[in-house]
Amino acid sequence: MQAKLAHQAIIRLIDDHPELVPELVRRLLGLDLSVSLETMSAPETIRDIQYPEHAVDSAVVLRKNASGDNEEAFVNEIQTNKDEDKKWSWPVHIAGLRARLRCPVTLVVITDDDAVARWAAKPIDLGRGQMVLRPLVIGPARIPRMLELADARRHPALAALSVIVHGQSPESEDLGRVAIRAAIDRLDAGDGRGTLLLDLITAFLDANTLEDLKEELGMEVTRFSDLAQRNYSMGVERGLEQGLEQGLEQGLERGRRQALLLVLGARGLVLSSEQCERIERCSDTGQLEDWLRRAATTDDCDDLFGE
Repeated sequence: MQAKLAHQAIIRLIDDHPELVPELVRRLLGLDLSVSLETMSAPETIRDIQYPEHAVDSAVVLRKNASGDNEEAFVNEIQTNKDEDKKWSWPVHIAGLRARLRCPVTLVVITDDDAVARWAAKPIDLGRGQMVLRPLVIGPARIPRMLELADARRHPALAALSVIVHGQSPESEDLGRVAIRAAIDRLDAGDGRGTLLLDLITAFLDANTLEDLKEELGMEVTRFSDLAQRNYSMGVERGLEQGLEQGLEQGLERGRRQALLLVLGARGLVLSSEQCERIERCSDTGQLEDWLRRAATTDDCDDLFGE
């Protein structure tokens, strides 16, 4: 279950933060990429006259700021298990996006499993060894288990990815601490993407680690927090029965409530029991996100609810 959720979570993370992919390639694989290029999400679907529609997990294109020309692109596949069919479909993705964008395209495979990383790294022979596809693979051994706070603030999506991959480790407390602080800083700066970062961090951190961090951040209301965690797990279970995508959305809704409490606790604000119950009863994702944005700047819990 965790692997399937990680697959969807990393896709959502890259959708919100396409700059994460070139940062991974530059930092973890040592490739030379210009920092002056503009990073944008690219089309995730390619079409060909003789083939059905093919969709990749995500794609990112780097463009020259001055001319707007495509410099290069990356097809990103989030792989949590071995799937031999992918060795046949990946070349189609690469060729299709290359023809559509008219620029070089590289396959990047991101996985949270060492065995899958070794499998994905094997070259794919397209014909007599003359055309060979060599995926760039980023496995858990390459994804940092810890970042300095300054580094996490510069690259909060990388901190969130580290939590998704390593957050269940009992030694993840320091990582979780800096990732949460970096996400809260983004919200303080008015970057709404901090909402998803907090959702993912709180969803993938080890439960005991999260409890310890809540105490450290001044979380005095534990009753609701425990209920939120149980509801999140229930939402995931129901989601797997109803469809993985829906399950992730339900889980992230509960995570958004948790994120709201973390932000308030980090800023030293304490909710009354009535306010906690109001949050608990709220099923409107838009309202929860609005409260989360206000929580980053308000100095009074009453102002958070417009009271």
